[in-house]
Amino acid sequence: MDEELYLIKDAGVSPRQVRLARVIVGLLVLSAVIATPLATTPLLPIPGYMSAFGIAMIVVNIILASLLFAKGLIESKESSIRLGAAYFFVTVIFVPLIAAFPGGLMEAPIIGSNSSAVWLWCSWHTGFGLLIIRYATSSDDTAGTATSVRKSILATIAVVALLTLGATLGLPYLPEVFRNGRNFFDDSTILVPALVFGVNAIGLLCVMRMREEKPERLWVMVGMVAACIDVWLTLYGGARFSLGWYFAKITSLFTSLVVLISQLYGITRLYHGIAGANKILMTQANQDGLTALSNRRCFDQVLEIEWNRARRDKRSLALLMIDVDHFKKYNDCYGHLAGDDCLRQIAQQLLRVINRPGDVAARYGGEEFVVILPNTDAAGARLVAERLLLNLSAASIPHADNQPLGQVTLSIGVSATVPGPGASTSALALAADKALYEAKESGRNKVCTAPRELVTPAPPAFLMS
Repeated sequence: MDEELYLIKDAGVSPRQVRLARVIVGLLVLSAVIATPLATTPLLPIPGYMSAFGIAMIVVNIILASLLFAKGLIESKESSIRLGAAYFFVTVIFVPLIAAFPGGLMEAPIIGSNSSAVWLWCSWHTGFGLLIIRYATSSDDTAGTATSVRKSILATIAVVALLTLGATLGLPYLPEVFRNGRNFFDDSTILVPALVFGVNAIGLLCVMRMREEKPERLWVMVGMVAACIDVWLTLYGGARFSLGWYFAKITSLFTSLVVLISQLYGITRLYHGIAGANKILMTQANQDGLTALSNRRCFDQVLEIEWNRARRDKRSLALLMIDVDHFKKYNDCYGHLAGDDCLRQIAQQLLRVINRPGDVAARYGGEEFVVILPNTDAAGARLVAERLLLNLSAASIPHADNQPLGQVTLSIGVSATVPGPGASTSALALAADKALYEAKESGRNKVCTAPRELVTPAPPAFLMS
């Protein structure tokens, strides 16, 4: 149980995750080093590439944002909501970005001009970096609320709308994007790419300086490394459809995908822990804490199930009702702790005489036990009861006040029937209880079997005529 609860509660970063993150960062940096000298290499435009890439970014980021918003609400953490806002921003800004990109949805830009897509790209990376900084500098002590989520969504949509207006209608007031009609920015506008890269680099540093050791923080950091590489290769490649531009798009998707996978892994791990804990709780709910046998609740459920099965299959169902003889005297003589140990020993003897998977032994209450024997008639159930008495006799548990034997003994009542019209589980249990009473009244340490008529009611008179 403790291990399962550890899986549910623990939010720390495992050493394996840290090693994996280091390997991924190493591969990202190595690939960037290899790709940088080749970044300006022109490649053929791939039809539909930008639309497919854009749709993938929208789908991945909206799922990730939804998970983070939900996590922030469930855990009441504003930091997760702020991180969700960063990825929601990416989702929203990609709608005008694809519409403005030539060849994104149509051959010509749907909104703005060729330069509009570049400015929206700058807005995307700058806004995302700023939102990551906001997340990294937020406190886990701030409670997340549904109002905070609504405000984040509305504010993001409003900001993206303003950025879209600026990148389309405001183009005359912005610096020239292309030089030679093809490459991004020139020396006169170097501050723009420097600002975009700088914001993402600062975002990476802020995430690295976060104190909380959580998987979320670890994988956001990996994503920010990919984001920095994305900005670097896009700007260094200098043109659309260059090797650097294509490679940057892959790292853009990776920026969000790595965090999404980490969230899904966390949910799967959490579900595994909850399922395991629930299984243990169900076992404990059906188990007697002292003897480890089934408890009364479980007995009632199993008896009903086996009764219905026996009625359907027209097979006999037997019940043993067991009572420890003079158990109050045992407690008075040896103490309650010894009494508990005595009950545990009797439970072990019970388990030794029931061998079939369907047989169930339960603690009925106090010093009373009960055994359900499916597909067993009265004679077979009596054999099981007598075997239990023999085994307990061989165990020879001392009981000075139980004379003449001077050891612990049992009285057992047996009832069995093939369930039919008018019969019930209550009648079966009542018959076993009456047989138990008879065993106690006739000297104890014996087995008595209930007459069949006690369990099976007589058919109606009109059927007998």
